[in-house]
Amino acid sequence: MVFTIRTTIEVLGYPESHIQEVIKRIVEKIKNEEGIKVEKEVIHEAKKVKEEFFIMFVELEMKVHDFNKLLNFCYNYLPSSIEILDVEKVVVPIREFSSAMNEMLAKLHHYNMVLNNLSTKVNSLEKKKE
Repeated sequence: MVFTIRTTIEVLGYPESHIQEVIKRIVEKIKNEEGIKVEKEVIHEAKKVKEEFFIMFVELEMKVHDFNKLLNFCYNYLPSSIEILDVEKVVVPIREFSSAMNEMLAKLHHYNMVLNNLSTKVNSLEKKKE
């Protein structure tokens, strides 16, 4: 199933020139993703939000060629929002759905492992301080 989506991706940081470059790189990377076709992009100007921090965002409309690719887009780019534009009801073949769910579980296991490793390192550093 092909999804037509509208999505927003935000970048917060400093200096302003850095977040401008990051947004441009993100858009180019998305444009080069297999199974994704960017149809419209609007990059908004950076705004100062606190002291030296800036926020900038891009709105994209695009076609995503299957459910698994849509989930991977969400994992890899962490959009602030996503809206499916072209359907009221989503029908996903069971193989595509199962594949996407297994991909999600693999990501969650990976994040859990990273978190556990960081926790172990923090605990080890705290013990060394004592």
